Amino acid sequence: MPTHDKRKTRPERRKAAAGSTVRLEGLHISHAAWARLEALVAQLGRAGIPRAHRSGALDMLVLHPEVAAMVLAGGCRVSWCATCAAWLPTARDALTHQDAQPEHVVQGFLVPPA
Repeated sequence: MPTHDKRKTRPERRKAAAGSTVRLEGLHISHAAWARLEALVAQLGRAGIPRAHRSGALDMLVLHPEVAAMVLAGGCRVSWCATCAAWLPTARDALTHQDAQPEHVVQGFLVPPA
């Protein structure tokens, strides 16, 4: 009767070159992406959101790249629904959202130029 090794072997993981990534919330992101993330957090801070966190900025970069691009470019108005966490890139989108969902609370902020 053959004997089987009872230990489970872990799959081999590919690792990025040392110093090329930063770990955030279990993800390894490149230094270029980290710099973009830091710039986004700084822009959100300049827009009057002092409690802007890297995790929220990462969500914006991944889930709403068009809004992140607007915030990074600066000089625009962006709205966020505090009820459903939707990012609304234009005032028209915010008004449409508010009309469709009157119980939702939409907060807008002006992003100054970088």
